[in-house]
Order: sequence, then structure tokens, then C-alpha cells
Amino acid sequence: MATISSFRKNLWPRHCLPSARELVRSIVVSSTTPLSTKDIYNLALKQKAIQLVSDASAPQHNVPKKEHPTVVRGMTRQPSTRPPHPEHPVRSLQYLKRVVLPELVNSKKVEKFCAKRTLSQAEIDHRLQTVTKAARKEQAVLLAAPRNTWLWRMATPPSPPKPLPASTLSKSELLGLPRLTAADVGVGEDWSHLNKRRQRARKEKVERDLKWMWTLQAAKREAAREALQLSAPAS
Repeated sequence: MATISSFRKNLWPRHCLPSARELVRSIVVSSTTPLSTKDIYNLALKQKAIQLVSDASAPQHNVPKKEHPTVVRGMTRQPSTRPPHPEHPVRSLQYLKRVVLPELVNSKKVEKFCAKRTLSQAEIDHRLQTVTKAARKEQAVLLAAPRNTWLWRMATPPSPPKPLPASTLSKSELLGLPRLTAADVGVGEDWSHLNKRRQRARKEKVERDLKWMWTLQAAKREAAREALQLSAPAS
């Protein structure tokens, strides 16, 4: 067990340190323009880490001791590569890119997006240093053109839900009642095949049914409205 504990102390933490998370988040929040990963890294190295007192349960930032070459069975074993800034919460560019920023994306604090960006003259000169003199002129033209670049910014809050379109339902349907019309009781039907006595009797019957339907619908509507008022929470 002692060997395992000693071995674990020599491992760099692979989780996102609270101080690193808060430091990177504050950098993105305070920036008025989107930032590249290298921009965030350079700004993080210039700022002092923010210590989170409230997150006491998180593992501490234990910096493994510097290793030295060891000889095992006649072979020299080189120590593992140390990050450029072992004492800093954002110890390396790879740690920022693979651990800290994905953590902020998962918590919906920042978002990554692609945009057209023109390199500054300093960036162009830096990249031309690795190009042969014969190819520098052509490469300089290519580097001066806008190119797709991945940038970081604060996560966009979700847009408010769109208002629902105005309902085309009648008052009866909104209250859960069937939609009835005068045609349902026979208004507008063709009675020309009936004699005058039967036509007169049919007309009187339809008028009675229509009057009864409106009365019944009004009573049901009132009862449904009262039920909704009783079930609504008190304000």
C-alpha cells in the first residue's frame, strides 16, 4: 500500500482543479472579445490563481517531486516530462485544452465556435520563421488571408420560449367541451321532400332542439369554468 500511495503522489492530477476552472472562467468572462486557446493560456500565466475556499472537498494541487534519471538493470530510465509551469493551476497548454476547457463546456460556462480570423503581423512573422526563404513570400500571402479559427466565449444563454400562436379553439373547446353548431340539430337541412305540415313540425322541433342545445352548452361551460377556478392555485 505504501508503494501505491507513493506512486500516486508522483502522478499529475488529471481532474480539473477548482482554481484552474475559476481562473479560466474569469478570463473568458472579463474578455470583451472571443479568445483562442493560446490567448487564454497566456493570460492565465500572467494572473494569480484564484483559491476557492468553499471547495474544500476537492483534492489538493500536489506537485510531484522532480524526478532524476535512474538506472534499472543496467539501463538508464529517464524521468517523466514535467509541465512548463508545474506550480501553476494551469500547468500546461495541453492541460488547459484537454481538461479545463472541456470541464467548462460540460458545465455550460463557455462555448467553442469557429470564426474567420486574420493573423496579426507578429503571428505571421513567428510562423514564417519555420519556412525556408524560398517559400516565405508565397507563405506570407497565404497567412495574411482570413482563416477558420476556433475561439472561446461565454456560453450563450438559451433563448426564451417562443409564444404559442393564438388558439383557434372556441371557448367550449378550451374548457374541454365538444364544439357544437346549429347544424348538429338540423338547421339548414333540406326539407323540400316533406309536405307543408311535416316541414312546419320539423322546423318547430329544430327550434326547440337548438334552444335546448344553447342552454345546455351554457350550463356546461359555466360548470367547467367554476371547476377550473377551484383547481387553480391561490395567488
